[in-house]
Order: sequence, then structure tokens, then C-alpha cells
Amino acid sequence: MNVVISVLGNDIKPVLEYSGLKVTRTVHLSRSIDVYGTPLVDFKDLQQHFYRVSEELKVDIGVQLDTIDRSHKRLVVFDMDSTLIQQEVIDELARELGVYDQIAPITESAMRGEIDFDESLKRRVGLLTGAPASIIETVKSRIQFTEGALETCQQLKRLGVKLAVVSGGFMPLALHVKQTLGLDYAFANTLEEKDGYLTGNVLGKIVNAQRKADLLTVMAQVERADLSQVLAVGDGANDLLMMKECLGIAYNAKPKVQQQADLRINRPSLLYVLSYLGVN
Repeated sequence: MNVVISVLGNDIKPVLEYSGLKVTRTVHLSRSIDVYGTPLVDFKDLQQHFYRVSEELKVDIGVQLDTIDRSHKRLVVFDMDSTLIQQEVIDELARELGVYDQIAPITESAMRGEIDFDESLKRRVGLLTGAPASIIETVKSRIQFTEGALETCQQLKRLGVKLAVVSGGFMPLALHVKQTLGLDYAFANTLEEKDGYLTGNVLGKIVNAQRKADLLTVMAQVERADLSQVLAVGDGANDLLMMKECLGIAYNAKPKVQQQADLRINRPSLLYVLSYLGVN
């Protein structure tokens, strides 16, 4: 068994000095350095060691098996809010209605995994009752994409990768993200409207953690991709189940997510997703 350890930066000294790894070669990429080698300890122990080093040195170090699937993904699934885009959409809707101070703490608690996502979504959507449906278009015009999101998606598309956004947010925004970034799939919640106003209800199944994982699995089946050829990227606790189905990257994520994800990015740009795949 061989491994590749990716350092998102230039200092590979902590990797080269670790006695649990027999280094065979290093490869310098544009945003990172890959160290290849043979582990002299259990793979899980290797991961845990470099997670601790990452925390101590405040540098992202990711450990993966050195297999062909590492750089040959067939499906990448992104969360939307605070991942592909910089905002939390429901918080932006709340700003428009003057209820941000009521909704934002619920959002933050849900993303940390402290309260049930379904219940938190119902509470937050309930606070939107009576808002004009046009508010969604207003918020859409203010969406700011994450640094490197477009370039990352374009590069992955050139490599033949299918791309998806799976969000606990709302479909009009997810479709906007899909169109702008050239994604292949978009899934999110549907807000009920009546006579041009929001009713405060969500239609259909709520896109929660389990639903995200289920959708990822179904898309992998449709694309005939083994789960080892799938990558999930997200920041919140409701992304953890889909991350556990495949390789998972925690992007500027909550502590609980960072602890459980395979890989971590604590930098502004999504381009570091490519670094973990060994792509320049």
C-alpha cells in the first residue's frame, strides 16, 4: 500500500521528518506539494497523525491512498451555501425581511450539528411566511460565488467529471448556481408559494443529511461511477453523511466536520480541491 500526502503550501518538513513514512518522491504542483511514500504505520494512524499536525501548524495536510481513482474522479458533489457561494441563502432572505437576528443563530447551530436540520429548516422557513416570492430574485442578484469556484468547475469539466450541487437551501438559487458554473445536476428544497407569497412551508422531501447522501449514491449509479470515483465537498454537519459515502473534503468547515472529513481546505479558494486530486 502506497500513499500520497498533499501539503497545501510549501513546507513539507513535517512530512519528510515523520518516522511513520518511507518517502519515495515529491511532486511540486502550482498550489501544493505531494509527498509519495510507503506508510510504516496503519493508514488510519497516519491520517490521525497528520490531522494533529495540521491543527498544530495551521496548515492543511491531507492523506490519501495512492490509487488511480485519486486523480480520476467521475462525479464531484458540492454543497452550495458557504461552499460554492459565499452566503447562506436563507440568512440573506432573512436580511431582506428584517428577521436576520432570528434566523441566523438557528442556521449557525444547525450547521454545527447542534440541532436537527429538518426542524431548524421548518423554523427558519416559517419566519419567511408572507414574504413576496420576488424576494428570491432579489437575493439571487446578490449571490457571490466562492473564489475559484468557476475555475475549479471548468477544470473538472475539461477532465470529463460530472458535477452536482446538492443543497439544503432552495431550488431557484441552486438552478442559478448550476447554470452559472455549468453543473450537470442540482437538488435543493422547494419553497411553497401561493398568490405570489411564501407560505412558510417546504414542499416534498427536505434535503437533509440523509437525503444528500442518498442523492449522491443515486447520481453515482446513474453515472456508473464507483464511490471511490466520487468526491463530496461541503462545510456543514448536514454534509457529513454524503462525505462518508465517498472521499470527503471539508471546506472552511465547522469543527465537527473538519474532525470527521477525509481532507480539509482552510483557505479562501476552491482551487485547492484540484490540488487534492493531483491536478495543476
